[in-house]
Amino acid sequence: MSQIADFEQLCRAQNTAQISISQGGKVVFDRTFVKHPIDVFAVQKGILSILIAIAENRYFLERYDAMNHILTPEWTQLSKPDEASLTVEILMNMTTGMDERLKQDGVIGRDWAYNNVAYQKLKEALEIQTGLSLQAITEQWLLEPLGLSDMTWRTRTADRAGHAFSAIYTTAQTLRAIGDGLLFESLVESSYLDQLETPSNSTNPAWSLLWWTNRAKTHQVPGSPEIIERALLPAAPEDLISARGLLGQHLSISRQHELVVAQTRVSSTQAGIREPGQTEFWSAVTGLYC
Repeated sequence: MSQIADFEQLCRAQNTAQISISQGGKVVFDRTFVKHPIDVFAVQKGILSILIAIAENRYFLERYDAMNHILTPEWTQLSKPDEASLTVEILMNMTTGMDERLKQDGVIGRDWAYNNVAYQKLKEALEIQTGLSLQAITEQWLLEPLGLSDMTWRTRTADRAGHAFSAIYTTAQTLRAIGDGLLFESLVESSYLDQLETPSNSTNPAWSLLWWTNRAKTHQVPGSPEIIERALLPAAPEDLISARGLLGQHLSISRQHELVVAQTRVSSTQAGIREPGQTEFWSAVTGLYC
C-alpha cells in the first residue's frame, strides 16, 4: 500500500471528518468523509486572532489597548488597578491572572491559564470597535477576500455555569484556504507570523496570541499547571504554528515547508473526546511533505 493510501487509512481511523493539505499554495491532499461543516471548537481562537490582527492593521484597535477603554469598567472581580492593566494582548496570551469567575488567580502578564470566559471578551471588544457582528467581520475580512463562504458563528447551548459561548462551524477546506492566506500574506503582514512562531514569556511559552507554537521547549495544557518538558508536537516541524481544538482538530502552518494542514474530526463511541495520536499523524505528514 502506498504512503498516501496509508495516510488516508490513518485519517479514517482517527475519525477525520475532512482534511486538506497544501504545499506552496497548491492542494496536495484533500479528503472529505463528512460533508457538513463541523464545530471546530478552539480552532476558532486562531481565527479570532487573525481578525484582531486585521483590525489592528485597519486601526480599529491595538493589542496594547486597555480592555477598560473598550468594555465598561468593572467587568472583572479584580481590583481597579489590576483590571486597568488588562490589555487585548494579555487576554490573547491567556495571562489574565484570573480564573473563569474573573477573580484573581495568578500574576497578570506572567501566569498562563486557559480562560474561556475572559477570552469571550475579545469577541465583544472586536464587535464594539468595528460596529459589526462577528459573522459580518468574518465574512467581509476573511471569507469574501478569499472567495469562501463556508464558515458560520453559532451560539452553543449554555453550559453548566450558564455560559452560552459562540462556536465556529466550518470545513477543513475553508480552514486550509485561510491558512494559505495567512502563509502568503494576503491577510496580514509576515511580522504577525513572526510573533506567532516566537515563544512567549509566560509560564506557557508554547502559547502566543491565541495560537500554539512548536518552537517552545516546554508547554502547558489547558486545565493543568504542569510544565511539560518538551515541544507541543515533537513529530511536527519545529516552526509549526497551530490553532487547535477539541478532538485534535487543527489549522497548522509551517513557513519553512510552505505547508498548511487543516483537519476536522468527529467523536465516536470508542474515541470519546480523546485526541487521536499526534505523533503518528505528524510523522506521516512530515514523511510525505517535509
